[in-house]
Amino acid sequence: MPALFIRMIGCYTSLTLQQFRSFGQTLLCAIAFLLCSSSRIVAHPISMSTAVADIYQDRVQVELRILTEDLMFYHSIEADGDQLLSRKNLLEAAEAHRAFLKKYFRVLDKTGQTIEGNFTRVDTQEIPEEGVRLDQVMEVGVFYEFHILLEDIPQYLTFTQNFGGDDSPVPAVMDLIMLQNGARLDFPVQIGPRSPHSVAIDWENPPRNDRMYWRERRDLMKKRREELLGITSYSSTYAYIYVEPFEIRFEILVPLLTLETWMPMERKEKDFLSVEEQEGLRSPLEKYIRSHCEGLVDGIEVVPVLSHLDFFSLDIRDFASRSEPRSIGMQNGRAGIIMTFSTKGKPASASIEWSGFNDYTPMLNTMVYMMDGTGERHFFTENEPRWNWQTKEEGLGEIAWLTLPQAPQQAVLSVSPVSMTLAGVAGLFLLIGSAGRKRAALWSGVTALVAAGIVWPVTVVEISHPWEKINPPSIDQQKMITEAMLKNVYRAFDYQQDEQVYDALARSASGTFLENLYLQIKKGLIVQEQGGARSHVREVRWGSAASVTSDSSEAAFELNIRWEVTGTVEHWGHIHTRQHAYDALIQIVAEDGQWKIGGMDVTSEEQLKSSTGLRNAA
Repeated sequence: MPALFIRMIGCYTSLTLQQFRSFGQTLLCAIAFLLCSSSRIVAHPISMSTAVADIYQDRVQVELRILTEDLMFYHSIEADGDQLLSRKNLLEAAEAHRAFLKKYFRVLDKTGQTIEGNFTRVDTQEIPEEGVRLDQVMEVGVFYEFHILLEDIPQYLTFTQNFGGDDSPVPAVMDLIMLQNGARLDFPVQIGPRSPHSVAIDWENPPRNDRMYWRERRDLMKKRREELLGITSYSSTYAYIYVEPFEIRFEILVPLLTLETWMPMERKEKDFLSVEEQEGLRSPLEKYIRSHCEGLVDGIEVVPVLSHLDFFSLDIRDFASRSEPRSIGMQNGRAGIIMTFSTKGKPASASIEWSGFNDYTPMLNTMVYMMDGTGERHFFTENEPRWNWQTKEEGLGEIAWLTLPQAPQQAVLSVSPVSMTLAGVAGLFLLIGSAGRKRAALWSGVTALVAAGIVWPVTVVEISHPWEKINPPSIDQQKMITEAMLKNVYRAFDYQQDEQVYDALARSASGTFLENLYLQIKKGLIVQEQGGARSHVREVRWGSAASVTSDSSEAAFELNIRWEVTGTVEHWGHIHTRQHAYDALIQIVAEDGQWKIGGMDVTSEEQLKSSTGLRNAA
């Protein structure tokens, strides 16, 4: 028996009986093959093989155990009259099978490129001299040693097999057992034509064969789950539903090979999807979504919008991060799909129905997050394809704005420069006429005075009253007004549509400063490293304020202020938190009896906190 298989058995025999039993049916089958069970199994048309891969920093050593049943099927060996496959024919087929395995069994790097290797040895000792009876073809095997040299220390590897090609009439299943430096890396897995297996390799904490390692494994797996942001399997499909004010998001992270079973994916290269081909998938994918996904919000049907479509390779851990467009490998690439259902306000009820099921996606395991609550698990299946939600809260609807005190009305004086000029001229004529007893001057004065009265209504203007001074609010009132207005400004960005945000800001900003304020706040909420997503404001914390208002007769004041904003961006079950502090000179003015922001000059911005973690589950 080859060395890797012997070493693999040693890895398992060092464990407790309870741990051994937990490996499940896959491992038991593999051990049964290795021990060459004497049970009589009638051959059937399915390829069953075993691979043990030992990963080192400079190489990968793979030993494959191929049943003689495969040699019979793939190389068309016929039995003689005694139902025997001759040793000579099996040895010839075993040698020819090298090229078959090199073509259909592959090890890929993190980009999806095949890492070339060579078969260094074929072990046919299990084949007896008299040949193999047909009822023994699943008991007798051939061992192949496959050696791969690595140029770089591997961080990720993908193992895949597609025995016989896409049109092979023989289904193929392979049990894959992985070692790292001779120690068992993980539990055995099965790989097939559309189910490759990718693994992240930890060189700082490599596995060991002693029993203490498996006691430490729980902590290591918990740490790994946090590092991978909860997305620990590279071949699984993950789904999430977020119920938030003004939108409901349905997010699916799906392997490309699985996505190809949903819809055709035309491409020039079989193993890669180019940037242009990725962009070309948006339109047909949106059509697929709209035919397989239906949504209701508050009893009204809402058509899902494909708001994001991104493609990720193995080395992407944060799926909300922006990555440069590049060709993605089909065997280990994934697509991130975000569907959005818009709402008019905080929804009271919602439902989503998903019908995109097939043999590769028999169900959709989904985490659901309602507002700021903990996550709940939901399973979409053909029998239960609908998710329903009804809020238990009351009073949901529009955003609750903070109330501000009424701004004082500025005292004004009505004047008409034209009427005042005519009145002055009239007074002069009347004075001249009275002194010189000139009737013409008197009539001119009367005419000018009448004209002054006639033009008054159409020429009158209002100016600030020069003698009635309005004092600005007290310092404490100024701080209270400014804090409430600032929080209202950020609440306006709870709306998703820019037009809605702009309209909501109008209650807090002067008309001349409205556009500048909108652009200024929006820029501060954009998280560039998260693909330009706008963060959701969780908290606006008031810091300090100092008045710089000089004596004025106008209802206005200025403050030097400092405040902190905590915002989050959530996707794929994890949450990005950013906290910034700002210093600014802000001007508050009174318009039509309401306080408004007339100007704001941000003098400094400081990032206080940046973290990424998992969203809590129930």
